[in-house]
Parts: sequence; structure tokens; C-alpha cells
Amino acid sequence: MDFPHPCLAVLGDPISHSLSPAMHHAALQALAPNHPQLAQVKYLRLHIKSEELAQALTVLRSKNFVGLNLTVPHKIAALDLVKSLSPEAKKAESVNTLVPTPDGWAGHTTDGQGFLEALKEYSGSGVEQKDVVILGSGGAARAIIAACIHANCRSLTIANRDITKAENLVKALNDPRVSAVGLKEIGTIQSGTVIVNCTTLGLKPDDELPLAESLLKNAGFIFDTTYGAHKTSLIKTANKLGVKSCDGRSMLRWQGALAFKLWTGITPPHEPMRIALGEK
Repeated sequence: MDFPHPCLAVLGDPISHSLSPAMHHAALQALAPNHPQLAQVKYLRLHIKSEELAQALTVLRSKNFVGLNLTVPHKIAALDLVKSLSPEAKKAESVNTLVPTPDGWAGHTTDGQGFLEALKEYSGSGVEQKDVVILGSGGAARAIIAACIHANCRSLTIANRDITKAENLVKALNDPRVSAVGLKEIGTIQSGTVIVNCTTLGLKPDDELPLAESLLKNAGFIFDTTYGAHKTSLIKTANKLGVKSCDGRSMLRWQGALAFKLWTGITPPHEPMRIALGEK
């Protein structure tokens, strides 16, 4: 496959829902008048399955891709496929941004900082001295967990269908503020808790709630890292309950802007990206 222009790309499975191309093309177009080297850069959406990731990274580097984003299910698998890891990626044990180097890909994560910036933007505050419940334990969850701990949350509960995975993550973190629970075993939510959905529930219009409605009413803020053409069931329920919330577009924009700077050295303007994402 030939790529006549400098290229960026996002790799995932599924990937057809990704708004990253629209967001990054909006940023590239806005910057092109003052940065002509960006005028020909294209951002692609590539459907790459788990078993194809290693070969895809080798091929794309040989094709001189400017940089890559990784989404589900590649953020953890990529840890063993890059030549180096940023301190944030090491701590989170998750990679979502790859930057080419002379001897391979350098792995970074912008998910955690992207989450914190989006939370501040939409809730007016961060997680300092707040209780946080993370639903899921995948790549995005790990980055957000690491960021919340670093930002001095009061407590953090990892709720996962497979509680063993959550418990293993708690052991690895070795922080007294962090605990694990089965996703279906959550009994109560403390008032003011920040709930963060990092499961894939919400990608489809008919997906069930990741957490029972009765547990959501006490939340101080509900952050759904998923997004789609539809409002997720979690965001609909938050609206019904009068709980402040946002979907994953805001985090996508912030982590994308941070990734863009890693690739180009340039901080992109947020407003064109926001419009391209259809943020409300």
C-alpha cells in the first residue's frame, strides 16, 4: 500500500466509530496557513485486529508515518512492541500515542492527562481529595487511574467484571487508597463520587448501563469515556437524574491535542477540533 502524503493514523478494532480523523484534520487545516509543512498531512482510520498489530506497526514505520494513535484493544499489547516508554506510559502500563524514532516507536500515553483536563473543563474541578470509581481495567482505565492517583484523589475503586484483573491491578499499584470490587457487586456510591466509565458499554445504542441507575444518583460527576453518534445510556441516565456529565469527546479532544504536540511540536487549536467532534 502506498501513502503519497505524510500520514498519521489511529489503529483499533472496532474503529469505524472513531472521530479522530475528523478532529485531527480540523486541526491540520486550521494550522496549515502558518505551518505549510502540515498542509499535506493525512490522518487515517485503520482497522487493525489484535493479531495484526505487531506487523502493522512495523509496516507503518517503514512507510514513514509521522505518528500513531492506539485505541481498543491495543493500548496494553503495544507495551511489548515499542522500543521505549515515557514515564507516564510506564506508570500507567498503557500506550495510546506512538512517535517514530530512529530505531522504532516510542510509546506515550496522553489519556490520563486528557481525562484530567476534560474533567476540569466540564465539571469545574479535578479529582483532588475526591472519591473516584473507575469502571473497567483496560488501557484507558489504567492511564486514568494513574493520573487520578498522581492528582491526589482521596480514594479510588476499580470495578471490573473480572475482579481478579482489578485485584491484580490494585496489587501492582500498591497504594492504600486503591481497592477492587466486582462490577456487579458495588453496593453503594458515596455522595460526590466521580464515576468514570472505561468499559466499552455505550459504543452501541442498545448497550446496557455499566452501573445500576440506583447507584448513579449520588455521583458528583459522571464521565463516560465512550462516545458515538447517539447519547450513551449512561449519559442519558445522568441527564435524567440531574447529575453533571460528559461523554468521551472531550477526553478525545484533549488527549488528541497532547498527542498532536508530541508528533509535531505544535499545540493545536481546540475550537476547530471541538466543532469537528460535535461537542455540546
